[in-house]
Amino acid sequence: MLTASGVQNFHAKLWRCIVTGHMSVPFRQRCVDQPRRTRELRATVFAVGLYHHRELNLKMNMSTIFVAALLACLIGPSSLSAGGLEEFKVKREDVFEFSEKPALRQEANRTVITFATKAYCDATVAIENADGRIVRHLASGVLGANAPEPFQKNTLKQAVVWDGKNDQGDYIDDLGSVTVRVSLGLKPQFERTLFWSPQKRIGMYYPVLRAAPEGVYVAEGYAVDQVRLFDHQGNYIRTVYPFPAEAVEKVIGLKTHTFVQNGQTLPLKQGYHQSTMLTSGTNSGGEASEDYGVTAMAARNGLVSLAHLKLNRLTSDGTSGQLPFEGPTIGIPVPKDVCGWGNQPFTYAPVSAALSPDGKWLYLAGYHAEFGRGWGGQEWMNGVYRMPYAQNEEPTLFVGSDKPGTKNGGTEDGQFRMAASVACDAQGRVYVADYMNDRVQVFDADGKRLKSIPVAKPAYISVHQKTGDIYVFSWMLRNFLITSIETKIEPTMTHLGPLDNPAVKSKCPLPLTGYNATISWNTPGGVQHRVEFDCWAEKPTVWIVNGRVAEVMGHDDGSIDGIKTSFDGGCCQLFEEVDGKLVARRNGADDVKKSVLRLQPPILWRQRLSVNPISGKLYVEEGDCGVMKAFNQVVEITPETGAIKLLDLPLGAEDMCFDANGLNYIRTDPMVTRYDPASWREVPWDYGEELKKHSFGMGAKDADTKSSLRTPGHRSFSFWHMGGLDVSATGHLVVSTCNGSQMAETPQWHKGEAHFDYQGEPYVPTLFPGRMRWGEVHIYDKHGNIFALDAVPGVGHMNGIKIDRDDNIYMMLASRRLVDGKPFDPTLPRDTSCTLVKVPAKKAKVLSNSGSIPIPLPDADKPKRPPDIAGYTSGWIEGAQWFFGGVGFGTPGACICWNSRFDMDQFARCFAPEPLCYSVAVLDTNGNLILRIGKYGNVDDGKPLVAEGGPPKTRSIGGDEVALTHACYVGVQADRRVFIADAGNARIVSVKLDYHASERLSLKGVAAPASQPQAAK
Repeated sequence: MLTASGVQNFHAKLWRCIVTGHMSVPFRQRCVDQPRRTRELRATVFAVGLYHHRELNLKMNMSTIFVAALLACLIGPSSLSAGGLEEFKVKREDVFEFSEKPALRQEANRTVITFATKAYCDATVAIENADGRIVRHLASGVLGANAPEPFQKNTLKQAVVWDGKNDQGDYIDDLGSVTVRVSLGLKPQFERTLFWSPQKRIGMYYPVLRAAPEGVYVAEGYAVDQVRLFDHQGNYIRTVYPFPAEAVEKVIGLKTHTFVQNGQTLPLKQGYHQSTMLTSGTNSGGEASEDYGVTAMAARNGLVSLAHLKLNRLTSDGTSGQLPFEGPTIGIPVPKDVCGWGNQPFTYAPVSAALSPDGKWLYLAGYHAEFGRGWGGQEWMNGVYRMPYAQNEEPTLFVGSDKPGTKNGGTEDGQFRMAASVACDAQGRVYVADYMNDRVQVFDADGKRLKSIPVAKPAYISVHQKTGDIYVFSWMLRNFLITSIETKIEPTMTHLGPLDNPAVKSKCPLPLTGYNATISWNTPGGVQHRVEFDCWAEKPTVWIVNGRVAEVMGHDDGSIDGIKTSFDGGCCQLFEEVDGKLVARRNGADDVKKSVLRLQPPILWRQRLSVNPISGKLYVEEGDCGVMKAFNQVVEITPETGAIKLLDLPLGAEDMCFDANGLNYIRTDPMVTRYDPASWREVPWDYGEELKKHSFGMGAKDADTKSSLRTPGHRSFSFWHMGGLDVSATGHLVVSTCNGSQMAETPQWHKGEAHFDYQGEPYVPTLFPGRMRWGEVHIYDKHGNIFALDAVPGVGHMNGIKIDRDDNIYMMLASRRLVDGKPFDPTLPRDTSCTLVKVPAKKAKVLSNSGSIPIPLPDADKPKRPPDIAGYTSGWIEGAQWFFGGVGFGTPGACICWNSRFDMDQFARCFAPEPLCYSVAVLDTNGNLILRIGKYGNVDDGKPLVAEGGPPKTRSIGGDEVALTHACYVGVQADRRVFIADAGNARIVSVKLDYHASERLSLKGVAAPASQPQAAK
């Protein structure tokens, strides 16, 4: 019988059993043996737990709750799980102790490793050399009914056999130099932040700046969104959005969802890419573009307003304060034919916002629309709008006209031709930049015009909150009234006195980077330049940030190679006015170059991660060529120190990976070339082709190769990525190819460009009813010989592929998981997840009921069960060993340009990102979910083991301390580290892998297996 002091421990263990759906035999009997009074006491405690887990929403008395909970464990999870959702449950028991310590014994030609555990936890057996490096990844997985080989099922006592060989199948020369390690309970821990700089841009669009007494806010978006707070000298203070983990529950009206994968109620990310919680901008809509949440921002009295199509309300502490997070619609839909650009509706959004001193009113101006991504021009509204900040009333016209189009503006007092900017002074007076009328108009809070101040082309206006001095910034803002390409507007700052005497005090050049003074080839139209006057600094400071600088790279004959972009002026620059001039004080680009080297943010936030298993170095693969989806250069990171190096590859790569010996494999189109990364010299295939000036094309680096492996198929023009490649411990290469149609010839697009080979080895697969024609999966041995052609017939597009030493194939298919033929989470508003699946090579096939299917699948031939998956591949996978859904990103309805990748270590444990759940799932080779790494949080959340390289102040969130916001890519080195590319926090998270318990046994003095050749010793 339990004592009162044992109640808490008993309840904690029983609650874990309910959550995991698993109860060990000893503990099960212990529950049954409890007297009624004790069980009712447990039920009372359980009721409290269930009350706090409101998603269960059960109306039961205390005894009933306990009985139901106990039955859930006694009967078994598969009997009570809803719709077969067993695959999503953590399988291990959280007891990591040996009941029998590991021991070794010799049996004939093998070493037997024995041990016993107290519970069905996960166990790992490794053979390590004298340096601690694993030379044989022998076994790892969750013990119990589905324990993977070589573990025995349904027993806590284990005997694992080792044949004396390493991972490559070669005998270990000196057995006395190796150690057997048996570990229980994989234990991840946040190690450090890598490749992070708060001054670095996160996207291709344009940040928005706003000064306040507490510092300067910088908001930016590119599918993901961030709002960061810097001090007045440009030093990072904290992240306001993504919301801090401790504040997210205080955000009023934030959308949440209870996920069936883990039973947790979490913030629900919005939009096409499901990558942000902001609802202010186009990122929360349904467009397949790289969208963003903020075009205008205001900050005052701790209030932070984010404006675009809707209003989002924040406070400086990362909550929404006492107001609902989501405000009203503020965008203005206007037909495009107003400016002669088609007849479809467009929405004009503000680029300027200001709060009144009392925080009662939010003023919005600079309503602007870009047509044809800038090539069609920019057009503006001619009025200032106002809304009560604390209410959900849509803005109404405050001054000016609501008739759109700069040409429809007026020149009289109170009228505007392009109301470009708005500001409030400390008395609540409203200042409006009347751009094409070359003046600033000032109004009181009732809309009465007080004064007009002549200033040439005022693009942005700010008022010193202490002195009342007026600062006007002028530059070219493209609009339909400026028709002459000869017109030039030089960027200028004009410092005026206060409203009662607005005389010019000084006038000086405004140092904009990449500035175009005319409308010619000025696609962004000037909105890419953002300026903010910080009157709260000790010395008034001007902050400038510019959009990316684009330079067309061409030839004298008019042919174009491409567009070169630069972010040298794209980081925040700080200037002080000294003697009528702006003097540079700080350039954020210098900080970025010093800390992370690379200024340009990731294109499409694609950060594929590869780890060299020998050196342990991490390689970050960001697009820089081949329509920015291939790469000539990678970021090499030494995880122990955080040191960063930009490494030029010998050949532009569409994809790459490393084998167990540390050799690098670079893929272009159908070609795979092998290199030694120590020297980057080619390691030729025994059966390959010599190539001259081979290249992926479109700016990708070319190379002459001695022996490249040509695979079937060609480049996927619509997706621009081939699905993945991997090499097993035995040297077997698996590649996913695109082979849906044949190329008639190899195009040459640009003058002087290297030859790029779209065409692969001819291959026509065997057709059968229901076979999709997308591509194939092929396996080659370490010499380049064909090992298995068409290893998974009928498979479609995927986001990553892996192969284990037994030639089992693991794929993250760009298809949603179906359970009983239905979405595994029918309440999820939008599911763009993928499905991880394991199949044995040549023993599985895919039957599709939609897509490109030359021979339709008759109803009579369909499997007698509901479909397994739906998406780019829809239908059944015959011969699959297991499925795991809800991982990754990239299914129909989601642009495949934005995608994700999983990784697998040499224990055949899969590490699969779960972006919607803010975690990474870790599964053993039998598909048992071992654990999940991470929880919701921003870059300031989580206490790292190493603080260097991360934010100056962090806060603990408990558990593994891994905070994630939008993580789609992972890379892993077995039993050392897992790396997570968290786009939502613009960083790489290094997670140390350890165990709760480990025992080591030396083989020194243990006899070698009798069958080992003596010559090998």
